[in-house]
Amino acid sequence: FNVTSVAPSAFKGNKKITSVTVKKGIQDIGANAFASCPKLKKVTIKSTTLKNIGAKAFYNCKKLKSVVIKSKVLKKIGKNAFKGINKKAVFRVPASKLKAYKKTLTKAGLAKTAKIKK
Repeated sequence: FNVTSVAPSAFKGNKKITSVTVKKGIQDIGANAFASCPKLKKVTIKSTTLKNIGAKAFYNCKKLKSVVIKSKVLKKIGKNAFKGINKKAVFRVPASKLKAYKKTLTKAGLAKTAKIKK
């Protein structure tokens, strides 16, 4: 089977997850997919075809401090997708999309103290 998405609320409230790697081929992360995971510290999105991150996908993951996004076709990040994560979180995005992703991530509830790098 070819997996193309992470279902809404798939890992919501999981108390054991410390890191997540979204493999190649994933196009969609559902709403609340990883919301309220208290130990989640690192997210690596290796998928270059990711188009959507749902509303509140990583909401209230207070220890989430490192996010790497490799996708250059990310079109939509849902409301409050990254609200409530660590205030000093560091995002790494493709250099060609730095400006566009900064705007999109800020709208997604990212704290102003978080850093977005290429």
